[in-house]
Amino acid sequence: RAYRAFVRGKVFSFQAERRKRAAFEARDRFALAVRYTSRRPRARLLVTSGVMGTGKSTVARGLGAATEAIVIRTDAVRKRLAGVSLTARGQDAFGEGLYRADMNERTYGEALRIAGDLLRAGWNVIVDGAFPRTAERERARATAREAGVPFGVLWCDVPDAAITDRLVARAGDATEVSDGRVELLAAHRQGYESPADE
Repeated sequence: RAYRAFVRGKVFSFQAERRKRAAFEARDRFALAVRYTSRRPRARLLVTSGVMGTGKSTVARGLGAATEAIVIRTDAVRKRLAGVSLTARGQDAFGEGLYRADMNERTYGEALRIAGDLLRAGWNVIVDGAFPRTAERERARATAREAGVPFGVLWCDVPDAAITDRLVARAGDATEVSDGRVELLAAHRQGYESPADE
């Protein structure tokens, strides 16, 4: 990122004689390159937790942008592991297909392996996933402990009526990675272990 910002700044600086605004744009890109290479805040690991449609990805994206964290989406990791397109829509019942217990184990394991590598490299990381079980959140906590960084859970919950509206809207988005559907919500909520007491 620093290299790209520097190159962009250099291009703008070449344009400075012909275009007044280019000098300001060059300065901004050079400053951005410096920010990218300067010391980042101490790395930390955050994970989202909640049933489908509660806004976990929205929270992760927003906080990731604000803290320069790398966001790892378990939905994307799962589909990459399965060798399917990110936007392919699964129609399996809850707990089947890509969402079998063994696939959940592989997905969260791979997401946390990637997170551990990034944490050791000094990056803030947010793993965007349901983390519906205490054991999965404990595994994430252990990843943070092994990397020597702070850990936190971003618990997302909203009333089912709001979730239904979100899931219906999401179903019409051809770029959406998540397979969450209204008909799966009850089963997801039933098996969800709240982090409230952790």
